[in-house]
Amino acid sequence: MYFNDMRFDENRRPRRLLIPIGGLALVVQSIVFESTFEIVADPGVSGSLRGVLSGGLLLVATVCLFSGVYLRLRDS
Repeated sequence: MYFNDMRFDENRRPRRLLIPIGGLALVVQSIVFESTFEIVADPGVSGSLRGVLSGGLLLVATVCLFSGVYLRLRDS
């Protein structure tokens, strides 16, 4: 019984990280690629690569946030 409880806690650990990872990805995308606070003037990429990186980071952020919220609500 102890091993089952320990394995359950280990499986929940990555789920808990989804929301913070998604939030961090969203903040990084917003600061670097959208120049939200004008901290980063030039991210060092331009053109279509900038669009791909920005869109990919936004996609990762969205998936992590929604998955984390869904799993948290489902486990409640």
